Amino acid sequence: ASHMIQSFFFWFPRIEPGGLMIVEDIQPIQESNLFRTQFLPQIMSDLHYCGDPKQPKDEPCFPTLWPLLQSIHCEMHICVFERNSEPAQPNLDLAQSTRPKSAFDLNSCLSLREPFGLKSQRR
Repeated sequence: ASHMIQSFFFWFPRIEPGGLMIVEDIQPIQESNLFRTQFLPQIMSDLHYCGDPKQPKDEPCFPTLWPLLQSIHCEMHICVFERNSEPAQPNLDLAQSTRPKSAFDLNSCLSLREPFGLKSQRR
C-alpha cells in the first residue's frame, strides 16, 4: 500500500487536465489495507471539501492533491481518479511529490477526526 500511495502523490499532479489515474488491486487484503482504509477515505473527503469560512474549522486532508481532483469512481477492487482542468505540474521536485506521513493515518485529517466539522463532546 505504501508504494500505491507514493505513486499517487508522484503521478497524479503530473497527469494532464481531464486525465485519469487508475489504481487497481485495492481488495481487502493486507498488502492494500493502508490504501483502502487510510488514504482512500481522506482523498474522498477532499473531493467534497468546500472550505466554507462560515463552517467550523476544516481543511483538506491533502492540500496538494485537493485542487486537482475532479472525481473518484470505485468499483470492486479498482478506483479511477479524474483530474480537473488545473494544469499539470510536471516540474515538481521529489520533496513536493512525496506522500505525507498523514497519508497512513486518517485521524490526522481534521474533517475525518471531527465528523461533519463537529468537535467531539466529552462528558
